[in-house]
Amino acid sequence: IQLSKQTGIAICHETHRSRIMFAAPVTRQHIESNPDIQLTFDVSHWCNVHESMLEDQEEAVVLALQRAEHIHARIGHPEGPQVNDPRAPEWEKIVARHLQWWDAIVERKKKENSPITILTEFGPPDYMPTEPYTRKPLADQWAINVHMMKLLRKRYQS
Repeated sequence: IQLSKQTGIAICHETHRSRIMFAAPVTRQHIESNPDIQLTFDVSHWCNVHESMLEDQEEAVVLALQRAEHIHARIGHPEGPQVNDPRAPEWEKIVARHLQWWDAIVERKKKENSPITILTEFGPPDYMPTEPYTRKPLADQWAINVHMMKLLRKRYQS
C-alpha cells in the first residue's frame, strides 16, 4: 500500500485461492485493517473455496466489491474455479450471479468517474475441465474468452 502511494501505481491484491486473499472472511479482515487496500476481484476462487455462491459471506463480498479496481472475469462455481463453458444453459444462474457482482463494481466505478479494467480469464487445462485419458479441453478457451469479452463489452458500454 505504501509503495503504491509512493509511486502512484495501483497495486491490487487478487482474491485467489492460493493467495493471501483466498477466502472472503480473511479478505474482510485485511480490508478492515487496511483501509487503502485495493483488489483484483476474482470471485470465482471464493466460490470454490467456500463451496457456495457466497450467500453466507454477503458482508465480506460487499466490502470486496467496494475495494475492487480490476475484475478477472472467470465464472467459478461451488465445486471449481471455472465452469466448463459459460454459454451452456446449466450455468445460467451461476453466470447471472457473477454478472451481478461485476455490475456492482462497474456501477461504482462509473459513479466515481474512474476507469475499470476487466480481464476475461478463462484458462487452459487444468482450469478448463478436460476429458479423461486425453486431457482434451471440454470447450474452446479462445472462443469462451471472446464470448466473455463481447458479453461484457456490450453490457458495460457507456
